[in-house]
Amino acid sequence: MEEANCSARMMSAEIVEIVEETSMISSKDMSVKDVYVAVGKDDLDVLKWALDHAVSPAARVFLVHVFPPITYIPTPVGRLSMSQLSKEQVRVYKNEEHNRRSNLLQKYIRLGNEAKVTVDTMLLESDVTAKAILDLIPVLNITSLVIGTKRPPCSRRLGKKMATGEFVKKNAPDFCEVIIVHDGKKVVDSPQVKDAVHSSPAASSQARPEITGCHSKKKFFECVCFAGKFNN
Repeated sequence: MEEANCSARMMSAEIVEIVEETSMISSKDMSVKDVYVAVGKDDLDVLKWALDHAVSPAARVFLVHVFPPITYIPTPVGRLSMSQLSKEQVRVYKNEEHNRRSNLLQKYIRLGNEAKVTVDTMLLESDVTAKAILDLIPVLNITSLVIGTKRPPCSRRLGKKMATGEFVKKNAPDFCEVIIVHDGKKVVDSPQVKDAVHSSPAASSQARPEITGCHSKKKFFECVCFAGKFNN
């Protein structure tokens, strides 16, 4: 995977940068928590809420963006598998997709820069968003995660499939605080809703998420793309 290989090299630089920054932080500031914000096509309100309420001074924000693997490529004669196209056609399409993601994430990066917060981006290739995010939590020891939902809190009913944010919150490890944001506001569950979500058959039937091909921390990082910023 060309993009992942490139990102692996960028990841090394990222680790060096973290070490250097950490060495400059006083012991009093070691408790500062980085905040991870899951973003999709339209989640500016989610990031804005995180910047206003969840990010403390000196903390960084990591934008987590999950995108599906490329299996078929649209052409004038329909969608074709990569094996049916030339390497050059595949390369061109992958570059186009990379540029689309770059343009998408730029609006989030600008918002963070305007708030004078250090923003890094993290790209995960997976066709199951919730599982990809859940697998990332223990690998990076994420303790603060903000994720959006388009479903109004009052519309949740027993028996309905949980939204991505609800599923992540339900299955996240105890050390990770997951905050769901809807329409720019934090979703606060009543005790009745909490009990309903935790006892829902849809929730209990879901298996522990796993990204194909990532069976260890080392292999998992091979499937994760790190980038401090994008070049247009």
